[in-house]
Amino acid sequence: MIKSLASAWSALSGNTRGVGFVILAMASWALMNAATKAFGAYGYDAEQLVFLRANIVLLMLLPVMLYSRGRLIVTRHPRLHLVRSVFIATSSYCAAYAVTRLPLAETNAYLMTASLFMLPLGVFLLGEKAHWLRWAGVAVGFCGVLAILRPGAAAFQPAALVALLCALSEAGLGVVLKKMGSAEPSTTIVWWSYVTNWLVFGLLCGFSLPMPPAEAWPLLPVLGLTTLGVYFAYIQAYKVGDASAVEAGSFSLLLFSPLVGWLWFAEVPEQAFWLGAGLLVAGIALVIIEPKGRAA
Repeated sequence: MIKSLASAWSALSGNTRGVGFVILAMASWALMNAATKAFGAYGYDAEQLVFLRANIVLLMLLPVMLYSRGRLIVTRHPRLHLVRSVFIATSSYCAAYAVTRLPLAETNAYLMTASLFMLPLGVFLLGEKAHWLRWAGVAVGFCGVLAILRPGAAAFQPAALVALLCALSEAGLGVVLKKMGSAEPSTTIVWWSYVTNWLVFGLLCGFSLPMPPAEAWPLLPVLGLTTLGVYFAYIQAYKVGDASAVEAGSFSLLLFSPLVGWLWFAEVPEQAFWLGAGLLVAGIALVIIEPKGRAA
């Protein structure tokens, strides 16, 4: 049975498998942010949440590193990891801050705008050219953000701007990866990313954390496994498929997040969220699913 399923999976096109991996990454992302939000309810602040997650991820990767006798942590691109680390540390902190102050679905909707930020950053920093439909997609997508954000309304949350800063940092990371590239194993990338988070946020926390209550202990492996799931599923998706094609799977986050938020925290998104989410999906679709050959 397992062998036949593996054969059927291998028979799928690379882009189809890539979309599947991105959907897995989005499910992991929704659960990771939910676990982070749950720890926030136990009194952990944003710095402590990032430090906690770094400890868990590094402990999970440590046996792999020891088994490889350190070969998997040897890097030939220390400068690349340093630049990455700035963006990763910023996005990790902003995401932890936002998710503990906003509904889960709303936070993740803002984080999806990284795909919209990528277009202007690519044009201005990488010299890329884009068809007018893609610029229209950015405009439509940010109209969706404004619908969810509702600036000037009583429901406006300043933490939403922090979530958008997280998305901008993720887009900046994408620009760095496009510009500099890396042939290093995914495990090496994840290891050094979280070593940086451990050092930076460990210093901010005095390398100490509150002891989680007994009922929170089962959340520790959930937090670590889902964090690794986001990284490795995304990396695998880009290995087997085209970036513009596999990103279509990211739309599933707007389904996973409301579902997880409802089941875990009894959060029900308001009508403004669904209106904004619809516009966000339409905008991102124009940006990333535009047929090849349409860009100028």
